[in-house]
Amino acid sequence: MLMSDQQGAPEVPDRLEDAVARAEQAEAMYRALVERLPAITYTEALDDGRTLSISPQVESLLGYTQDQWMGDALLWVGLLHPDDRDRILESCRLANEREEPFEAEYRMISRDGREVWIRDEAVLVRGSRDQPLCWQGVMMDITLQKRTEEALGAS
Repeated sequence: MLMSDQQGAPEVPDRLEDAVARAEQAEAMYRALVERLPAITYTEALDDGRTLSISPQVESLLGYTQDQWMGDALLWVGLLHPDDRDRILESCRLANEREEPFEAEYRMISRDGREVWIRDEAVLVRGSRDQPLCWQGVMMDITLQKRTEEALGAS
């Protein structure tokens, strides 16, 4: 069994327990924030665009569960409005190639057929040795803003 040293440093097991408790607390706080934001947050794999995680708001906004979204790597592409698809896929390709932030506004078709305008912003997450790990992003519903802009433009 490890004991405290002469200067009163805590035992290794105590430090490990404290580190685990801090990590659990940080994860709980992060999860609470992400699950209450009025936006969809996600992480995406670098190699194949697979969704690694997505917040539960995807269901209320687009009508698909987290499991459905993560289980189908091409669901996102299939939901892109046909008039926006080529432009957005090219923007994604360039962001991946250049390892630069992705920012775009586009339409998606929800499960119930609604056209939903999305503002999507993602950044490349890097590891401690500056290696690319994954994409992390947020999708915000800007449908009301777009409809307001259209109405003002029509008048």
